[in-house]
Amino acid sequence: MTERRGEETPRQPRIKIYWTETAKQSLKRLPAKVRRGLLEKADGLLTSTDPRSAHKPLTGPLSGCYRITYGRYRAIYTVRDDGEGVSLTFVVIFVAAGIRRERSKDDIYRLAEKLIDLGLAGELPEREGKGRRGGGGS
Repeated sequence: MTERRGEETPRQPRIKIYWTETAKQSLKRLPAKVRRGLLEKADGLLTSTDPRSAHKPLTGPLSGCYRITYGRYRAIYTVRDDGEGVSLTFVVIFVAAGIRRERSKDDIYRLAEKLIDLGLAGELPEREGKGRRGGGGS
C-alpha cells in the first residue's frame, strides 16, 4: 500500500512501562503462574494505542488508576502522557500487585490507596533503563 501525498500515517505512540519498587516486591511474592499472567498482560500495553483505554479505569479514591486482572489478582497502574495535546509518549507506572480480598486489610485496592496517599504511586526507578518488567522473572 502506498501513501498518498499530503496524507500522514498515524504514528504508534511510544509506551514506557515501569514498576515501582513496591510493585516489584509485591509481584515477587505472587505465585509464578500469576506473575507471568500479569506480566504478559502488562506487556500487552506496549502495543496499545492508549494504555488508559486498554483496561478498566478505577473509581473513588483510585480514580485515575487502571487495573489488569488475572483471576483474583490485580496489578494497579497509572498513566502519564507527555503533556502535549496529542500524546505520542505514555509512561505506565505499576504501583501495586496482589490479590483481591474484599473487606480485608490485605486487599490490593487498600494497598494501592495507601501508596497513593503516601505519595509513592509515581516513584520511578532512578535509571530509566532499569528493567521494564517486574521482579521475579517470567
